[in-house]
Amino acid sequence: MFSNVQVGSIVTLGFIFDLDGTIVDSTAHYRETWAELLREFGAADDPELFLGRATRENFRLLLGNDVTEHEMEEYVARQAEIGKAKMRAKGVQAHDGVVELIRDLKSRGVKLAIATAAERSNTEWTLQQLGIRDAFDAIVTDQDVARGKPAPDVFVEALRRLDVDASHCAVMEDSATGVRAAKAAGLRAIAVLTTHSRRELQNAGADRIIARATELNVDDVIQYLKG
Repeated sequence: MFSNVQVGSIVTLGFIFDLDGTIVDSTAHYRETWAELLREFGAADDPELFLGRATRENFRLLLGNDVTEHEMEEYVARQAEIGKAKMRAKGVQAHDGVVELIRDLKSRGVKLAIATAAERSNTEWTLQQLGIRDAFDAIVTDQDVARGKPAPDVFVEALRRLDVDASHCAVMEDSATGVRAAKAAGLRAIAVLTTHSRRELQNAGADRIIARATELNVDDVIQYLKG
């Protein structure tokens, strides 16, 4: 359980969600997307190596640092096109309890943001499919910042857009990379065991580890944010 810290003054509370693997069960879609991209590039790399990283970072690892910005935009758009097609074919599936948690937090006045490595149009489309796009006050993707996770940039920018202090905000993440980014931004990280092991998330510095979002009670989360 979260500690019940009482705060006398009214503070603005925030909560930041990662998207893929945290809200959406999309690991298989992205594995298939990178498998297809690797075939297109004639690369023999394991698609697993490209999961949990920023899209642009993946392309630099694959193609080197000489890729021009114009080429990068084309590659990112191609990745988004393949990913969206696979998601459309199989449907968007949210992890247990997370949509309900988002709606409960929103109804209690908590300011919400997405901070994701996913491409913006895919992010918007996915949230619309789940019926929760309007719940979010800010959406930050790798396209909005200089560096992707594990750098803290997406979380720092999300805090800025929410206008919330890091001491009254927390992050939900599924990956060790995302947890490290959250901690580097001065945020508490709640890690969910959807894609990574407990040991990996502990080693990354997660403040709490849960199996699924259904373990979180909105009243306890709010007290946690106030603390």
